[in-house]
Amino acid sequence: MRTCLAALPLLLALSACGDKPEPVAPAPVAAPAPAAVQPAGEASPAVAAPSGPVSTGDHAPAANFGKLKYTGNCLGCHGHAGKGQGVFPRLAGLPAAELAAKLKDYRAGKTLGPQSATMMPFAKALTDAEIDALAGYLAGL
Repeated sequence: MRTCLAALPLLLALSACGDKPEPVAPAPVAAPAPAAVQPAGEASPAVAAPSGPVSTGDHAPAANFGKLKYTGNCLGCHGHAGKGQGVFPRLAGLPAAELAAKLKDYRAGKTLGPQSATMMPFAKALTDAEIDALAGYLAGL
């Protein structure tokens, strides 16, 4: 047993002396293409409100923008696809004009029901174009 223990350091030392492969240099990584320079003070097109009138029909950019706004601001209370949850009402399928009018009333500080205090700060942060996009998206659900 003693001989085995004495040989162990010798075996470990010899195993460390074996041929080792040369280290391989990592392949060069191409630099990412420079992003387009955005003029100062201008919002990114992916999150900017659509300009001009927003249709409630099949206007894809407005619908996508409305969906983004809903997901970021409304989904937590009004639930998946505007189906409503708890004390927060269903919004999906309501007429766009009705939804837009209520959001504009909340933005103006009007009390419309027991959740008005919750809605007012969200509505005050929206532009007319954002309200129209949200209303169009929800009306189409």
